[in-house]
Amino acid sequence: MTRVAIIGTGDLAYGLAHLYSINNTSSSSHALEVTKPNLQKEGFFHDTDVPLTDFDDALVRADILIFAIPSVALCDFVVAHERKLTGKILVDVTNSYKPNQDLSSALQKISSTESDTSDGSDKILSSKTGFRWVKAFNDIGAVDILLRKPGAKTKIASKMCSNSPEALEMVKSFAETSMGLDIKAVPIEQYKVIANDQNSLGTEWMTATWTILGVFALTMIYNIMRHPVKKGYPWEQFPLFVMNKSISWTALWGFAITQVPGVIALIHNAWHRDTLRDKPMWLRNFLACRKQLGLVSLWFLAVHIVMSCLLFSIAYYDRFFEDKYDPKSKMTANGESSFMFGSFGSCLYFILGVCSLPCVAEAMTRKQWSFVYGPVTWTALCFGTAHVMCQGIGVTWYKAPWSNAGNMPPITLISCLLPWAVIAFKAFQMIFVKILNFSAKRKEVGGHWA
Repeated sequence: MTRVAIIGTGDLAYGLAHLYSINNTSSSSHALEVTKPNLQKEGFFHDTDVPLTDFDDALVRADILIFAIPSVALCDFVVAHERKLTGKILVDVTNSYKPNQDLSSALQKISSTESDTSDGSDKILSSKTGFRWVKAFNDIGAVDILLRKPGAKTKIASKMCSNSPEALEMVKSFAETSMGLDIKAVPIEQYKVIANDQNSLGTEWMTATWTILGVFALTMIYNIMRHPVKKGYPWEQFPLFVMNKSISWTALWGFAITQVPGVIALIHNAWHRDTLRDKPMWLRNFLACRKQLGLVSLWFLAVHIVMSCLLFSIAYYDRFFEDKYDPKSKMTANGESSFMFGSFGSCLYFILGVCSLPCVAEAMTRKQWSFVYGPVTWTALCFGTAHVMCQGIGVTWYKAPWSNAGNMPPITLISCLLPWAVIAFKAFQMIFVKILNFSAKRKEVGGHWA
C-alpha cells in the first residue's frame, strides 16, 4: 500500500483529490488523504471521498507528500519540517514567478553546506540533499481537473521529472492508476524547461505577436500619413474605415511572412545534402513560430472581415459599384472579383486555423498535413493577394503618381509587394530544388555536366 498525502487545501489540492475520487478503485494499492498544519476540520475534503487528517499523523503515515502550497511559503515549510520529511518522496506542484522558489531550491538551501558546486544545473542534479523529489502536476490547471467527468474518453496529459528514478516511478504509478493521468517522464536534465510551465506565454507566441504588431505599426504609420494627413480623410473615419486598411494589410503580410521560413528550410535542405548538418538557430526559431504567426494573422483577418461587413456600402466603397448615386446599383467586375477571391482565401485560412488545433493536427496523416500546409496554404495566399489586387487594378493604380496623396502609392499596391516577393521566392525554391535534385541524381549514376 502506497500512502499519499496532499499538503494544502487550495484549488489544485481540491482538483487532485477530485481526480483521485473519480478514478481510484477500491482494489487500488494507493490511499490518499489531505492535510495541512493546524487543520481544524475532520471528515471528507469537499465533495470528494478523500479524508481530512491530522497533519503530524499524515506526515508519519505518508510515503509520498504532495506540496500543494504557495511557492513563496515552500522554502519556510521545508525548513520548518525538515526532519519529518526525511525519507519521504516530495512532490513539487508549484509554478513560481520568482527564481529559487521551488522545492529543488528549498532542499538545496538546506544542504548548502554540503554542496561544493555553484552552477545552477549542478544544484538541480545534486543528490547530496538526501531527499527524493518529483516535479509534477504543475502543467495542469485546477479548473480543468475540477471539471473532469468520470466518463471522460481522454486522459489529461502531464509531465514529471525527478532526481530519483524510483521516486518518479512511484509517483507516476499513482498518477496513472489512481488519478487517470497520462504521464510523460522528462529527464532531469530538462528540469528547467518544465519547472514553471504555467508562468510563460511561450517564446513562440511572444515572437509572433511582437512581429505582427511591428508590421501593424508600420502599416499604421503609412496609412495615417497617406489618408488623414495627405488626402485629408476626416479623423472621425479613422477607427473603422481608415484602420481597416492597416488591419487588412497586416493580415496579408503576416500570412506571407509565415511562409518564408519553410521556403528557406527547403532551400537549405536541398543545398546542404549532409543530413548531419544542423539548421542555423535563427532558422529553427523562425520555423518554430510559424503556427503562432499564422494564428495572430488570422485574428487580423477576422477583424478585417467584421470591419468590412460593418462598413460595406456605397457611401464608403462607391468604387465597387457601377453607379455610386444609385442605392440599388450592382457591383462592378472588380468589386465582385475582389470579394470572390477574399471569400475563397478567408475560408481557406479558417480551415488552416482549425487544422492547427492539437485535436485535429494529431489525427492528420503526413500526406494530409503536407497538402493542407502546402498547396492549400499557398492557394490561400494567392487568393488573398488577388483580393487586394482587384481593388487596385483599374481603380487606383493607374492614377500614378498619386499627387493628391503626396505621391504615396495606394495601400492596395504597397501591401501586395511582400506577397508577390514571397510567391516569387517560392517559385524560385521549387525550380532551384528540382535542379539540385536532378544534378544529384546524375552524379549518383555517374553523369556529368556538359
